[in-house]
Order: sequence, then structure tokens, then C-alpha cells
Amino acid sequence: MTLTLENIVVQFDHSVILEGVSFEVAPGEIVGLIGQNGCGKTTLLNTISGFVPQQAGSIVFQDEDITRWSPSQRARKGLGRSFQTPGVFREMTVEENVMIALENAEKYPWWWRFSKTHRHRSDRRIQDALESVGLEGHKHSLAGVLSGGQLRLLELLRLEISGGKLLLVDEPTAGVSPVMKQVLAKTLKKLAREKERSMILVEHDLKFLFELVDQVIVLVEGKVYMQGTPEEVIKDPKLKEVYFGTTSR
Repeated sequence: MTLTLENIVVQFDHSVILEGVSFEVAPGEIVGLIGQNGCGKTTLLNTISGFVPQQAGSIVFQDEDITRWSPSQRARKGLGRSFQTPGVFREMTVEENVMIALENAEKYPWWWRFSKTHRHRSDRRIQDALESVGLEGHKHSLAGVLSGGQLRLLELLRLEISGGKLLLVDEPTAGVSPVMKQVLAKTLKKLAREKERSMILVEHDLKFLFELVDQVIVLVEGKVYMQGTPEEVIKDPKLKEVYFGTTSR
């Protein structure tokens, strides 16, 4: 498995945010994480990426126990993270954003900009990458002028270049137009199917999520309430109870 969570417990002061959360993510699998606001979805992503410490349980990523690793160690191991606000450098151009990711991923030498061969290879890689998500026309534009959907595409492109095997994606459709949602879905599927990147996706747009993911995990009050394929979860009457707050729990 790419990721295995075993009995994760997270507590802030006297409040238990996550209680005994366990599940696995297979290579190239997209897992959707849903639930009411405050159920612990973002806290779980922060715990997996190392930004929030856990009080119990273990996290195994690519056959290594990373439970006590720092966020930077986890990132170097291949764990990528996107946040609700797209993580791009808005004051830089789209090309520069991609270039920084490429430099870091391929560990270019400090003198690469003075090498015609390195510059040519970098230019080609950047052009191909931008064309793959339809951003080639914005190559020299500041990232800050892009639409919400285009910012998400740029962020995903940077994550793709980073080469991580697990991507934690938080609310990718927030502020994104319906047309751009289709492009985002296509890009996420490409990352999973062609690049074999596993993903955990937090998303409130259930239609978008159910058409994209392989399995769905429903969190209620910090616990795994349901887990199954989109078809299984949609058919289960408990989903409406949990997601729309009609349950007595």
C-alpha cells in the first residue's frame, strides 16, 4: 500500500478531533474524504502531512513508518500537499512557478542557467508541462491574475513535477467555475492513472468527488462512519443522515 493509517488519534486540549481513524490507500488510488464541517477532514490531512501531531496510532508511507517524521522529511519522501488556498507564488509568472518546482525536483546545479543545454531542456519541459494543462498561453503572466481554476491547475502541475507518490488535495473546486471543474477532474485522473499518484481528496462537491474517486470515507465526529465505493456509499441511506445532519449521533 502507498499509505496505511492505523488507529490515528488527535486531541487538542480536552477535545478529541480524530478517534481511531484507520484506512489504506493503494498505488494510483483516489480516496474521497467527506463529512460535515468540523468532522476532522482537514485535521486528518494535516496529521498525515506532519503539521498536526497525533497522540496515538501510526502512519506508514511507502513501507516506512513516518509517524515521527517532520513535514519536510515527509515531503522529501514524496508526500505532496495542496491547501484550500492554492499554493503558488502569485507575484511570479506562471513559467517561474513551474521552473522553481522543476529545479527542486530535478536538483539542477546552481549554474544551470548559464548552460545552453540546461536552459533548452528546462524550456522544453516547462512548455510541455504547461501545454498538458492548457496554461501555455499564460506562460508569461503573473500567477496572481489567473482564475481560481487556473491557479488550481498550476498548483497541481507543480505537485506533479515534484514527483510525489501521494497527494493530499484540500477543496480543489473552491472558487472554480463548472467548466474548469471538468479540466481539474481530467488532470487529477491523469495524475492517478498515468503517473500512478495516489490521492486523498477532501471535497464538498459530492457530484465532482463521486465521479472521480475509487473509494469514499465518511467522517463523523472524528471517526470513520462509512467506507466503500462511490456506488456503495451513494446507495446507503446513512449518507444522507450523516452528511446533511439528520442523524441523532
